[in-house]
Amino acid sequence: MNDILRDLLLNGFMIYPNNGKFIVKKEAVPSNLIVLSETEYDSYELAVEAAGAMLNTPQVVDWVVIARYNRGLGIEYKNLPDVRAANKEQAKALAEYMAGEILGGSAVVISEVKVRLKI
Repeated sequence: MNDILRDLLLNGFMIYPNNGKFIVKKEAVPSNLIVLSETEYDSYELAVEAAGAMLNTPQVVDWVVIARYNRGLGIEYKNLPDVRAANKEQAKALAEYMAGEILGGSAVVISEVKVRLKI
């Protein structure tokens, strides 16, 4: 049980009592940027179990994509459509594929594709 509580705390989960119920809330932390609103549970054990399930379930979130490319006129930047992914690595892979599809061409050199969590 202590390992689960440690993992929950390190990932921004909070469990606290409120009027005889237990509230589970998640704030953004550097290791896990997802934010979840408050959810109420009847017992502490149910709250810990639910928070553990939320931690182990990958959440699909939106990522903003920016591509840096050159088509002979100098460096240009383009905001591409957002991608939905569970983590940054998946988002980057999807963004690189999308940049190739949208900006692709023999004269276009894609220098960099950046993703960041959409807030």
